[in-house]
Amino acid sequence: MPRFLLPVAALAVAALALVAAGCSHEGRHVATATVVTTKSSASCKLGKAQRGTVALARADIRRLRRIQAPVQTFSQRGAPGQEALTGKFLLDLGSAKLPLNVFSRLLHQAKTATSLCGDCGSGLETEEPVLGTAA
Repeated sequence: MPRFLLPVAALAVAALALVAAGCSHEGRHVATATVVTTKSSASCKLGKAQRGTVALARADIRRLRRIQAPVQTFSQRGAPGQEALTGKFLLDLGSAKLPLNVFSRLLHQAKTATSLCGDCGSGLETEEPVLGTAA
């Protein structure tokens, strides 16, 4: 019988912890955090040039995925055309100043799309933001 009480007791403790976490201090802190989130997302709108850059970069990433799809093994040079398209991606990505989170996300997606190309990955890693600053 004690074996069955253990999960029930754990569930009760978890429920109490959730209730206690929801009742911390005053409700104003939660509302303030929501307002701050709204303000920060409103200030991160992309301009027309930035949206164009993101669209070009995403198209390049789709092409990189199509090039790598039939490849099964790692090679230093990658599939034919993969290095040239990686260079085009880097030029497109650098054509407008993007917010750090957008820049990093696109760079990460390109790195996964070229995971079987050694030179492509090295080129993309050189563009990685260092210590929170985009080059």
